[in-house]
Amino acid sequence: MSLRQLRQVAALVWFDGLLPLRRSPFSFVNFIISPLTILFFIYVFAGPSKAVFALSGGLIAVIVGSCIVLETEAAFLRLVVKLQDMFVSSPMSPVLYVVGLSLAQLLNGAPGIALFSILISIDRPMTLVDWGIITLALVLTWALVSSLGFLISTFARDVRDLWVYSPLLNLLLAFVPPVFYPITLIPLPFRYLAYAVPTTYTGQMVQQATGIQSPSLANLGFDILGAVLYALLLLGLSVKYARWRAR
Repeated sequence: MSLRQLRQVAALVWFDGLLPLRRSPFSFVNFIISPLTILFFIYVFAGPSKAVFALSGGLIAVIVGSCIVLETEAAFLRLVVKLQDMFVSSPMSPVLYVVGLSLAQLLNGAPGIALFSILISIDRPMTLVDWGIITLALVLTWALVSSLGFLISTFARDVRDLWVYSPLLNLLLAFVPPVFYPITLIPLPFRYLAYAVPTTYTGQMVQQATGIQSPSLANLGFDILGAVLYALLLLGLSVKYARWRAR
């Protein structure tokens, strides 16, 4: 990526990420309140030994919550303020436009990511390799959830059609699959259903890196492969079906 392209992405992040945070500096609370609530109840009712599931799951949930709203944000810019046409008609490429928007939304989750990372480092002894796996899981989660959000936005004809989807998708991606609990709790005949959800793979990566699950190179490789394939699939679909200009 050239310096000019980096400046283009930075400009979009500033416009769509930093400026809204300056106007509403506590908006990030919306994306960490649910994971913190789950952490509280698991700690109280299941004990400190199980709270680490809420810590690892909280990392994934914060990214899911902050990035899935890209569906509404991208549709708003395209349909209401018509700003997408201006960006795409400029030297900025469509891919950089999507990257800038997704990074801007990720800023809302940055405080939550930092908070849960600090809590994990306090609770668990971690190596650089462990943190590398966690970082990869978070990047893949950001990529696949942002791609999914943008893909959904391309089918919207009215931004109000999307308001109901963000909470539902947040629930289906962050709280229903084995992100806050081990996949072994799911009966074996139904476990394949969990692998139909992309965050299952990244959630398992974090659980193995934190030592909640017994680390296994085979299982870790399977989870990384699954997350990468999902990210590439959703990215490819979002590029194929993207509506770059108003029709």
